[in-house]
Amino acid sequence: MNGRSFLRLLVEGAPLPLYDEVLRDAVAEAASPEEAEELQAEHTLALQLHDTLEKQRARHEQQRALVECAKELAEDRDDPDAVLTLIVGQAQRLLGCDMAYLSLNDDEDRATRMRVMVGATSSAWKDVRIPFGVGIGGRVAATGTPFWTPDYFQDERLTHDPVVDASVRAERQVSIVGVPLRNGKVIGVLFASNRTPGRFSHDAIALLGSFAELAAAAIERARSRQERDRALAALRRENEDLLQRTADQDRAVAAHDQSMDIVLRGGGLQEVVTAVSDRLGGALAVFDEFETPVAWTPGASEEALKDMSVAAVDSGGSVGGVHDGTHWVTGLAAGTETLGTLVWAPPATSSEVGDLDRRLLERAAVVASLLQLFRRNLAAAEARVRGELLDDLLMPNPGTYSSLAERALRIGYRPRRRHAVVVAHVRPENRRSLASAAADLAAAGDGLSTVRDGRAVPVVPSDDPSMTGRRIARSMTTRLGAPVTVGAAGPVDDPADLPAAYEEALACAHALLRLERVGTAATAADLGYAGLLLSGGASASEFVTRTLGPVIRHDRQRSTMLVETLETYFATGQSLAASAKRLHIHPNTVTQRLDRVKRLLGVDWNSPDRTLEVQLALRLHRLSRELETTAAARP
Repeated sequence: MNGRSFLRLLVEGAPLPLYDEVLRDAVAEAASPEEAEELQAEHTLALQLHDTLEKQRARHEQQRALVECAKELAEDRDDPDAVLTLIVGQAQRLLGCDMAYLSLNDDEDRATRMRVMVGATSSAWKDVRIPFGVGIGGRVAATGTPFWTPDYFQDERLTHDPVVDASVRAERQVSIVGVPLRNGKVIGVLFASNRTPGRFSHDAIALLGSFAELAAAAIERARSRQERDRALAALRRENEDLLQRTADQDRAVAAHDQSMDIVLRGGGLQEVVTAVSDRLGGALAVFDEFETPVAWTPGASEEALKDMSVAAVDSGGSVGGVHDGTHWVTGLAAGTETLGTLVWAPPATSSEVGDLDRRLLERAAVVASLLQLFRRNLAAAEARVRGELLDDLLMPNPGTYSSLAERALRIGYRPRRRHAVVVAHVRPENRRSLASAAADLAAAGDGLSTVRDGRAVPVVPSDDPSMTGRRIARSMTTRLGAPVTVGAAGPVDDPADLPAAYEEALACAHALLRLERVGTAATAADLGYAGLLLSGGASASEFVTRTLGPVIRHDRQRSTMLVETLETYFATGQSLAASAKRLHIHPNTVTQRLDRVKRLLGVDWNSPDRTLEVQLALRLHRLSRELETTAAARP
């Protein structure tokens, strides 16, 4: 037996016990002690060589495993979390340990936070924050130097933290090694641990460190790829948004061009509203400056128009889109002049109003403002002609009525309809837009208007002068931004009655001003005796007729004595018994006559205000009868 036998064992990779057997056999056959000693030396050398070869083989296997791990890490992965999981799994396989885990640094928070763990038996480690300098992870994260311990809780070199220790204890970790994840700077820590005490060899620590370098590069690549993908996605979204905005802009321009085509070929506001509402859906309406609808979506219900009118009033005519929760409202204006309001009620199925819808509304508002301005300028020109006609109609000259009637027909005005005559008074400092406001209002109602002595005089078709006066006062007050006081008269259906009606309306306006009722409206019937006393122009006979007309006609037609009964009733202090005694009738008869008066004059005829009017009318009626009797008695 010689050294070549040990060499053959090395080549064949024989197990270590076989080396001892060969040595025993060789020593037993040795010829001398010197030969036995030489065999012993060769045996020791063979074992040393065997150990060296095993270490080289292990190192080779580690290098091979590291290369395999590097290949896996080199593959493109878009999800950084998936990369972290792969790193931890490969680290556990490389070292053959119980657990492997990884933390990433938060430099602003001065801590490293647990992200992924393989081999865990609890969830206590999730999102654990390890302050810099605390435990193994905090120490490695702060220093960038690997660190290991054979027994975590017995190692006096470590600074402990209750939260960190609790997670270590929950996983029953004992021996732990941590190496830095470095890519220019420390970005985290890679760990390996066992649940039993023990040392980590230098080769194992070096292997884990080498793998950590590859892992750090893979993490950065994944992060860069994710940031790149996010940037590309953001650019893609921006490009899509740009394409959408461009398409929306093209659609908005096309809609604007369609509206302008309607205008250029002589179409009106209704055609524009119909075209825009076809594109937007829902209901669209345009209101003039007097809150009157002038164009709306065909088929829009009265209730919808009413709600849209309320929205127009609430918006105050502000220019620019205003959303009240249900409607989109924008004011129509030219310079500082308000022309009306555009209101859109989106369809019930619409969940959100986009930029395109708002741009369509803005462009529709521009076109509507243009049409309203055209209408106002045309109305102003027509108003001059119609105002001149009204000036002539208000002059009491019967000889010109036939020619005036012809002029009226030529401009489309029908003077034989029932009209209310209105006189609108405003303070001198607020008269700048008085004429245009009155002209627009009269034109909207197919009437006439003029300005006399600084007061607007609209004459509009109406069967109710009182209501018409109130509406005109409210509309003109809104338009002028100052209180407008309105007197009204009528209705009249004969041009010859216009001058007298004008004088009565003017008297009512004077009466309101003397009564300090600025900003209100009234007719002579509304004012009663106060108007008769203060106007300086109202007719006493008309006052008597308005107040007592039904009673006087009843007496005349049925030969009753209601007027005399009223006079006696008031003369006796409203006493039924005294009235019956003076009239020589039963008190029940007085009661029956007064009931008849109530049916003729209304249930409030005996109220304090009406009582004064009735008594004044009785006295004027008696005076009128006495004057007639005196005149008849003259030769």
